[in-house]
Amino acid sequence: MKDWFQASLTYVREIVRLPVLGLVLAGLLASPQAAHAAEDAPFISAANEAVDRIAREDGFSGVILMARGDEVLLRKAAGLADREKGIAITPETKFSLQSVTKQFTAAGVMLLVQDGKLSVDDLASKYYPGIPPIWRDITIKHLLTHSSGIADFDSDDDLRFRTYEDAVTIAVGLPALFSPGARYEYNNAGYALLAAVIERVSGQRYGDFLRNRIFAPLGMRNTGYGAIPGDVIRGYMRSIAGEWQRGRSIDFDVLGGEGGIYSTLDDMLIWSNALARDQILAPSSRNKMWTDYGYNYGFGWRFATKHGQRLIWHTGNFTEAGFAAIFDYFPDEALTVILMTNNTGLTNSTATLVIGGRETTFPANSARKVVEYVENLYFTGMP
Repeated sequence: MKDWFQASLTYVREIVRLPVLGLVLAGLLASPQAAHAAEDAPFISAANEAVDRIAREDGFSGVILMARGDEVLLRKAAGLADREKGIAITPETKFSLQSVTKQFTAAGVMLLVQDGKLSVDDLASKYYPGIPPIWRDITIKHLLTHSSGIADFDSDDDLRFRTYEDAVTIAVGLPALFSPGARYEYNNAGYALLAAVIERVSGQRYGDFLRNRIFAPLGMRNTGYGAIPGDVIRGYMRSIAGEWQRGRSIDFDVLGGEGGIYSTLDDMLIWSNALARDQILAPSSRNKMWTDYGYNYGFGWRFATKHGQRLIWHTGNFTEAGFAAIFDYFPDEALTVILMTNNTGLTNSTATLVIGGRETTFPANSARKVVEYVENLYFTGMP
């Protein structure tokens, strides 16, 4: 009897254990991570197909990443870094950020504010005495928010730059367009001056300061200032008819605080998450950068509402050289969208964005077409 009872008890225990194990496995499969993965699968498939299609039809050439926090949903490359040599773009390819650089310049200023070395309400002349008398009322904040009234460079001025200090020299000779703070006028010259202020206050070169205070501490090993290591990437413009033209040659070392940073998808995700999680800047500094001071602009960032969501964003574009970048951050979703391209040619599509406080519709290049398509898929399930 005893042997039979013990054997029966063991049998019953094994029978009970199987459904319990099934329940445990079912619980794991029903975890938030697994549920997200199941929900995201159709989007991920459709987004990858969309990037491939736009690359075929409109010549998208570049990289795109979409991530929710640390969870990467899309990380994809298309096209050629050098069409003449047949070098393919990979997700690790380094690209010029162009005006996405401005957020790093603004972050550099805010780090110096945290250090107690300057205030955004200080006059720019305090740190750069050589500026003309007509600029005497311009503050650091005016420069950050494009409300300084300084005239900007024309499209050929950068051809005269030998170093990025030349940008400041040329800017000093430009007329004032309006009184500081009177209105908004997007301006590269102001951010060239901010790079000079960072150098004078910190005692370091602009690129060195950003490396020491931002890139190295965050482990952004593939981000830096000036010429892109390896000299692999080339800029192009593809016509709607499908003809490719090499972009204008530029010296990345002269683009300064307005456009001289290069990076990769993975490094830019590190930066996005670090900024959102206050890993480099204090919350008060980050909040000042992400405050709209008028015309949907903060310190190196733009603001809008898109798909019913708050959007913090900036772009960079040097059309003639063939380089552009898009950085969208949806804070309520912790959603980062980063795209970098070496084709600025236009497509038959248009896009509408709020720029300078006005809703603006413009011809879209293939990079913008990719971002609009992928974001529409994510938020609406529709292309």
